[in-house]
Amino acid sequence: EQLLEMAETGPSRPHPDDDDALWKLAGSTTASFPDSERTSIRDQARQLVRTNPHACNVLRLLEAYVTGTGLQLHHHCESHEGGDEPDHGHALQSRADRLWREFLCRNARHYSYREHARRVWRDGECFVRRFEDDQWPPMVRFIDPERIAATPEYPESQGILTDPLDAERPVAYLKGAHDSAGSAEEIPAEEILHTRINVDSNEKRGVSIFAPLIEPLKEYERWLSTEMLARKLQSSIVLWRKIQGSPQAIEAAADQASRGTWRDSRRERFAPGTILTTNHGTDIQFLQPNTNFGDAVPLGRMLLLSIAAGAGLPEFMLTADAANANFASTMVAEGPAVKFFQSEQQFFSAEFTRLWRWVMKLAIEEGLLPDGALDEISVRWTFPQLVNRDRPRERLADVQLINAGVLSRAEVARREGVDPTDMQTERDRESAE
Repeated sequence: EQLLEMAETGPSRPHPDDDDALWKLAGSTTASFPDSERTSIRDQARQLVRTNPHACNVLRLLEAYVTGTGLQLHHHCESHEGGDEPDHGHALQSRADRLWREFLCRNARHYSYREHARRVWRDGECFVRRFEDDQWPPMVRFIDPERIAATPEYPESQGILTDPLDAERPVAYLKGAHDSAGSAEEIPAEEILHTRINVDSNEKRGVSIFAPLIEPLKEYERWLSTEMLARKLQSSIVLWRKIQGSPQAIEAAADQASRGTWRDSRRERFAPGTILTTNHGTDIQFLQPNTNFGDAVPLGRMLLLSIAAGAGLPEFMLTADAANANFASTMVAEGPAVKFFQSEQQFFSAEFTRLWRWVMKLAIEEGLLPDGALDEISVRWTFPQLVNRDRPRERLADVQLINAGVLSRAEVARREGVDPTDMQTERDRESAE
């Protein structure tokens, strides 16, 4: 009875079958970072990747292992039963290859996989805008994240307008004018490809991967600056002269040494190999500055380890120095980094596929591809190879596993990053020739 009473007195909720019911996602759309803090993180990350060697190395490693040499797109059409289907699939695959090459060729100066990924890692998000015109292929341009911002009409939008019934489906993007006097441009969501990272699905804007690295990197720079300053101060006095006698005699000797102009006082500086002749009342000792740098090294390494942990990389990758561990330890430490690079490759494989479908839909609208071509064509991305040890020995082991019946030839072909069907087709063609 109490439960029934609470249910009757509680607020009424719309029924799912009610057409007028307004449903939103359960998750809140409140941003984890305020706009001002996100902007500050983005600006600091851009400065670090330009001036800080460790931040530059983190970004360079990600570019090399995810979007470096070896990144390619392969189209594949499923073969169907029937005499003409294999030829149809091959023609459709060739046409898709040609259309994608035309798109990349026209936008060679404005778009690249490498810049797309770099913007995402550095800024936390990337906006790619498509411009439709009468000429194929379409043109695309990058939009800086600071240009997509809230307007006085939509102060809480963060520059992205969403469906009232779905907080995760964007409807339009608000692009601010270059000057404050201009009005914002409302761009339809169909013309923008938005990639964001390090946030939940119900958050509109992304966060840079350097967000947890900013303070440790600055602390390391301050520590290094302090150690260099201390070393300079400790080495500022290199000679200690002891003179026996009364205070008046010591003052007279000091005045005699420093008498004259600055150029005359250069007599106090000794060149390498200088021979000094003094009497029994003068004792000269050359000071060896005690910098205690060995005691400070563990602190600097601890800061570097915190940076490496935040970046998801082992220490030897961050510092480009593998002298702190043996070969076996280095191989073990490389394992998590390989998995990290693989996860980034899978993420950008999905994002680049979104871009591919985005472009190919226009090709279908232009009549360059038949309707339903997106269902027939499948894409596969190959990325840079992550591990490369002793290739001849690994291939010999694969041959032995094939002879033992453990592995198939198709699996070995997949390990080499090639399509087994394509390889078999090419081998048959070569044998026929």
